[in-house]
Amino acid sequence: MNASSCVCWFLRCIVQTSINNCSPFVTIRCQYLSNAVLQAKNASNGDGLVGSSRGAFDNGLLDLLEGKLTVLRFQIKIKEELEAIASSLEASGDISESAQNGPAPDSDSSNNADFANTVREKVKDLSLDLKNITQLYNEFAVPFGLWEICLEMLYFASYSGDTDSSIIRETWARLIDQALSKGGIAEACSVLKRIGSHVYPGDGAVLPLDTLCLHLEKAALERLDSGAELVGDEDVPRAILAACKGAAEPVLNTYDQLLSNGAILPSANLRLRLLRSVLVVLREWAMSVFAQRMGTSATGASLILGGAFSTEQTTVINQGIRDKITSAANRYMTEVRRLPLPQSRTEAVYRGFRELEESLISPLSFTQF
Repeated sequence: MNASSCVCWFLRCIVQTSINNCSPFVTIRCQYLSNAVLQAKNASNGDGLVGSSRGAFDNGLLDLLEGKLTVLRFQIKIKEELEAIASSLEASGDISESAQNGPAPDSDSSNNADFANTVREKVKDLSLDLKNITQLYNEFAVPFGLWEICLEMLYFASYSGDTDSSIIRETWARLIDQALSKGGIAEACSVLKRIGSHVYPGDGAVLPLDTLCLHLEKAALERLDSGAELVGDEDVPRAILAACKGAAEPVLNTYDQLLSNGAILPSANLRLRLLRSVLVVLREWAMSVFAQRMGTSATGASLILGGAFSTEQTTVINQGIRDKITSAANRYMTEVRRLPLPQSRTEAVYRGFRELEESLISPLSFTQF
């Protein structure tokens, strides 16, 4: 069976499902479509030369089937999210809990029962009819504040509708705010790590590091200063590193971009927080490069080293990367000294940059960092 035969088989199944109407409509379609994709893949692999006209035709149909399957899975995921919202409303009797998910489509809904009924109607609609990705995004995901799914759909659709990526940036901001309201910095960092690692590297538009970094660092400082949450110096930079799959250089470039713009960071306290995060990134970069040479993880390297490099171990680090880290550490030492803050608040960060620089220039003078 080639891919075109799979399409015909899938369409026959759809018609039969519609006539019988004996199973959850969307769910059974997903099963049929998954089987069609599997059959098409097997057929394509067994059709001989991929470069043949038939192979190209079948591959095109396979791409079409896989795209439809992805959109259908979005629909099922949205349906499940809405079911959870409705159940929560019906169980809690407090509409404020669901307000974090976004406003109700009908602004006249003034109580749980009305809103829950609205949500249930949407669930029913999603259960009975297939929607295209535009409908899912505009009529279901956005009105109910399903920002994580919105980002997944924008990424899948390779969205580029606005030159400055304002839609994606705004969606990320809404998602981070939603996570902050639910579980603070810990939840926001968890969301960033989960979604960011899925879309990275991409073209940079779907993962706007500058927006995410500034948003999280500001929130971390505010929550720490207010006593709302105990936020560690490493929480935000480690989350951004995880979102970038451990790639330290683009993260460092992002922090550098923010620190070089005085208009964006007028607060000395916020600049100090970002400099602490930069120190975390530089340390992780040095450790990860050494770990690669050792054939272990950065965590494993840290355990092996006990937090310090020996003379022989330090020479393993690539000279070019070592020079970059050393230069950055030296530059950021100067940035710390320029802050209009008491030395008692900046000394630990300054010392951290200095020790990192010394450890890479003169291994014998290395102290733990």
